[in-house]
Amino acid sequence: MKRPSVPALLACFLLFTRIIANGQDLSGSAQTDSSFLTDMVTYLSDDSLEGRGMGTKGSLMAGTMIARQFEKQDMIPFYHRTFTQSFLKDTIIGRNIIGVVRARYYSEKYIVVSAHYDHLGILGGKIYNGADDNASGVAILLDLARYFSTLRTEGKGMPVNIIFAAFDGKEQNMAGSESFLNNLPVSKKDIICNINLDQIGSTLAPPAKDSNYVLVLGTKSNAGYKRTIESARTRMNNPIAINYDYYGSATFAEIFYKTSDHYNFAKKGIPALLFTSGIHMHTYKPTDDHYFINFPVLLNRTILIRNLIETIASSR
Repeated sequence: MKRPSVPALLACFLLFTRIIANGQDLSGSAQTDSSFLTDMVTYLSDDSLEGRGMGTKGSLMAGTMIARQFEKQDMIPFYHRTFTQSFLKDTIIGRNIIGVVRARYYSEKYIVVSAHYDHLGILGGKIYNGADDNASGVAILLDLARYFSTLRTEGKGMPVNIIFAAFDGKEQNMAGSESFLNNLPVSKKDIICNINLDQIGSTLAPPAKDSNYVLVLGTKSNAGYKRTIESARTRMNNPIAINYDYYGSATFAEIFYKTSDHYNFAKKGIPALLFTSGIHMHTYKPTDDHYFINFPVLLNRTILIRNLIETIASSR
């Protein structure tokens, strides 16, 4: 891939302004929006962001857009003056973007929804855009933030607070989530669970024949969550197939569970679930572009996770 041209940069800027404008309207009923997901993945995986490597200009552009979304949705920073929480990994400055949708009434409890927004950047002159890994997860995160912000604006907020954490530095040994948890301003006992979204936009590696699927890891060590997820699934108009054992391999499931930000929560004793669509031929390749993202299925996965958050929140 070549570096982005001036017209490409202009097109990306126009998409950025449209995304921000779309995020401002909270007057209608909350809904999960396929076009919003498409815009988000397309913007975050555009060549102009140069693969969103931690500490790069592209990473700053991505983080700025996420923070603007949180601001437009009337969210609040998590015990900071801004949505940006900086940290240092070796000599590189990383930036977590953390926003909170407050509970309808006062609550000390939190659900954390997370997705990393960094990727590999430019390697060997090639841009690693990371559409699936992990523009797809960030797109769901931002759509859920918009949905729950709108509910609260309409007086239908959840009984608990929801933290939306866009982590930097996942590709740097999960440095962003580690920094977040090591500097947690609340008791870890007040965090009900973490729902982590990582590489969740493709249908290239289904565990069976059904392309309307999602893989979920973490229920084995968190008794009761499988039943809760199934309850959320039954509320869907188009129920999704859920695989809990990562292609039937307990060993592979255990290894893969340790490869993303939710694992830092699990190490702190916080129940943590990973939602993913699996590894495929574009993973960690410069071919990881938005063209092969299955947006109808991405939307259905968003609805499942939305239902799950509502189910967990309502049980507290």
